[in-house]
Amino acid sequence: MHDTTPAPTHRCTRADAICVLLLIAYFLHFALPARHGGFREDEMMNLWTYWHLGAFQSVLGLARFWTSYYRPGGTLYYLPLYHFFGLNPLPYRIVQISILGLSIPIAYYLARLLASSRSVAFLAVLAFCYHPYVANLVFVGAFIYDVLCGFFYLAALTYYVHLREQDIRLRPVQLLIFLLLYVLALDSKEMAVTLPAIVLIYEVLKAPRWASWNAFLSWSWRCVAPSLMAGAVTAIYLYGKLYGSGSLTWLDPYRPRYSWHQFVASNAKFLNELFFAKDAITPKTFWILWVAVFIYAVFRRDRTVRLMAVWVVIVPLPIAFLLPIRGGGCLYLLLFGWAMIFAKVACDLIALISRPFMFPDQPVAVDRKTEARSETHDGGAAGDAPILGILRATAGKTPGWTVRIVLVSVLAVSFALFTDWENRRLRTVPNLLGVGEKVSHVIAAFDSLNLRPAPHSTVLLKPDEQLFKNKWHPLFIASLVWNDHSLQIGIKGLTKLAPEQLEKVDYVISLTEFHATLIRSPGVHQSE
Repeated sequence: MHDTTPAPTHRCTRADAICVLLLIAYFLHFALPARHGGFREDEMMNLWTYWHLGAFQSVLGLARFWTSYYRPGGTLYYLPLYHFFGLNPLPYRIVQISILGLSIPIAYYLARLLASSRSVAFLAVLAFCYHPYVANLVFVGAFIYDVLCGFFYLAALTYYVHLREQDIRLRPVQLLIFLLLYVLALDSKEMAVTLPAIVLIYEVLKAPRWASWNAFLSWSWRCVAPSLMAGAVTAIYLYGKLYGSGSLTWLDPYRPRYSWHQFVASNAKFLNELFFAKDAITPKTFWILWVAVFIYAVFRRDRTVRLMAVWVVIVPLPIAFLLPIRGGGCLYLLLFGWAMIFAKVACDLIALISRPFMFPDQPVAVDRKTEARSETHDGGAAGDAPILGILRATAGKTPGWTVRIVLVSVLAVSFALFTDWENRRLRTVPNLLGVGEKVSHVIAAFDSLNLRPAPHSTVLLKPDEQLFKNKWHPLFIASLVWNDHSLQIGIKGLTKLAPEQLEKVDYVISLTEFHATLIRSPGVHQSE
């Protein structure tokens, strides 16, 4: 089960650059309409949280990742944008799209490192970079935590795998960079806690045979230490999140329900969304699919397939036991694992389908890394899996590169057209662009007052209707519109005021979704 294949040399070629540019263009085709989106109400609460704490405390929260402070990674996104652009949603949407766009070359390089195949990397990232059921990553700003977590998670793993594929033992500075990227992923969202386990499994699958106990200890010190250090960071983080004074686990949506039924139901729902299956994947179908993936991983005898088979089990664990069952942008990291499995299976099928078009006396061009590895695994030819047996039998008359390019291109174009069709069928763009309309209307209502309350004033908001599910959102919006920490803002019915305090309120504002009316100000006092 251990890999003794010499580490391949990975160089970015012109073909790789073209693949990445095509993938970015494909992603932007779907993502650019998101620049017209507004703020979802959750974003007002998120932004207000960092604004209320202040820049110093928010940045300090990045370093104190073990505290229960609410996802301090959002500081890197919200506060700079708010400082320079206020509540104009366009820059926020552009930055969110840009972060997702920057994740594409990182994910491509990671897939290239793991699979040693340009075709696998291209098809995997094609399926990963945009998915209609995960499109709220692009269109809904409140999913910035998933975007940032995915970016730093993939960056940390790619950096680590880049070094280890060259058989480089992480030096202190390199280890520090890896851990820093991991902490930033933890700061962004709890989904990142699975990274140490993924790194450890990667090392176990990559490990050579150990001739002695001392060889095992030496390998452990050189290769396992980074994952164990990251695991220690995770333990500190989890303790703070679960048992800290401000832990979210006392809230019902964040309280895990540990049961086998919940685990199976959650994963079945995840697969229904990722496979465009609606409710076709039942718990029984889910088990059949999982067993099929692990059987494929065992017989394929490929380290990447085995890693991804474990990936799709481990990565969703942080959300698998929560109710209501998550979906959409929360499946970002899980999507990468299934995309890699899809690409591997597709490329194996292409290799088999293209056999009638093979040309004799042509060097092996399919999965060189896997073929080389098969000669050193478990006694060589006697243990070869069926697929590797076919590849070995056809060595010397492998498909021409033109045939492979045509077949991969046909599959890629077909998948892209299917994704576009699903995107239109689900009406993803109009449905998600309308998410932030109410917040935009309320912001415009406050702006229409052309009001700048005097510092240290008291303001009472009187909503004529319940504008948002969270009744405090008008306060968040008003605070951000006026950007003055000295103001004391309350909401009628929520903020407890004695009659004498009510008489001393400086500003009273009546509020609806589309209009704000100034009832009282220091210049004009009216009776209540």
